[in-house]
Amino acid sequence: METFIDQLDFSLPKPAKELILKAVQSKEIKEIVDGVKEKRPPKLVIMGRSGVGKSSLINAMFGEYLAETSSVNVGTTEAHVFQYKKGDEVVFEIIDTRGIRENVQETDSEAEIDLQKVIEDFEPDAFLLITNGADRSTLREDAIYLNEIYKQLEIHVPLITVINRIDDIEPSRIKEPTQYSAKKKENINTKVEQVKEVLSDVGISKAFVVPVSSYIEWNHDNPEELTKEEKEALTIEFDGRYNIDKLLQLLEDNIDFRAAVYMMLNNKYEVAIRKVADKFIKVFSTASASVAITPIPASDIAILIPIQILEVRVIAYLAGEKLDVKSAREFILSLGGVALFGMALRFIAQQGSKLLNLTIPGSGAAISSSLAYTGTYSVGKAALAYYIDGKSKEESKKLMEEAQKETEKKQTILS
Repeated sequence: METFIDQLDFSLPKPAKELILKAVQSKEIKEIVDGVKEKRPPKLVIMGRSGVGKSSLINAMFGEYLAETSSVNVGTTEAHVFQYKKGDEVVFEIIDTRGIRENVQETDSEAEIDLQKVIEDFEPDAFLLITNGADRSTLREDAIYLNEIYKQLEIHVPLITVINRIDDIEPSRIKEPTQYSAKKKENINTKVEQVKEVLSDVGISKAFVVPVSSYIEWNHDNPEELTKEEKEALTIEFDGRYNIDKLLQLLEDNIDFRAAVYMMLNNKYEVAIRKVADKFIKVFSTASASVAITPIPASDIAILIPIQILEVRVIAYLAGEKLDVKSAREFILSLGGVALFGMALRFIAQQGSKLLNLTIPGSGAAISSSLAYTGTYSVGKAALAYYIDGKSKEESKKLMEEAQKETEKKQTILS
């Protein structure tokens, strides 16, 4: 970052340089960078009956028939750590507890203690309780068991109840999600409420509940009989997946960022890059807002320009393009009259608001901070549209204006 500041073709006073470094070398920036550098496969603990559809769910999440390998047999609990691979790359690690509740006596506390230790050593990102959408007989018992295990662990990760095979909910003949009838959707919603009620009754009040269908027909009748290479070559002949995107979004938003980045990159690369860019935009906008409060006379515009240039360079870099300082600044200026006018207006308003501070302490800082945030946020959105989404300059400028109006409206409501 210091090298970047030194590359600027205009000089900054030392206090302004220190403010920029402090603002952008934030904990949030470090978490994003570390998350991308240290990305790793998500680790999930699967709770549920044998045959509930674990493998089909994982395949549905990736849209590929993934090769499953059992890496270790865990102790006396009959739990296994499974790896799901795309080619030679592990995309998921899972502790599968299937069969434990059916095969282990309820009084066998030693097995449960063993399982708890295995889970804690595994350091999972989330618990998934998978239940069959057409089955009402086992959910309560499984939920009680999950709650017993979860309460005794020293880790706290999201609990997600996945109601799988909702395509089997009546009318079960309808498998195409876009053709789900009003009656089928009503029955699905009823099932969700029933599950939430059971979870609440057994003491699980903060679990996410997602109804999904992982129903896929592959271009082979018995894909489990194929070799690893043949499985990788399988294609989808009928796609009956429902709400899988919602489940993926839920995981991405709630698990360790390193695992979320890895999962996004293995699903939709462009979506992952866009989400990381969005995180950077928010951090840079917040940085602009914080430095706008600086008491350094007439320094706001000097500080906002390098922050916005850095923001554009980072977003372009995520899209695979390396911009120098001149090119990044030219992009900002190329957004046209609105951008230029906006910069001039922010500068005047900010310096005027500092004068306002002389008579009304605190009020000017709020105005200056709000304007700085809005300007940097809208420039970031324009850069995202142009470099990542492939929009034209005119389209990017329009999106910048919309982002500016939207942000100003939100800040007006908040104030």
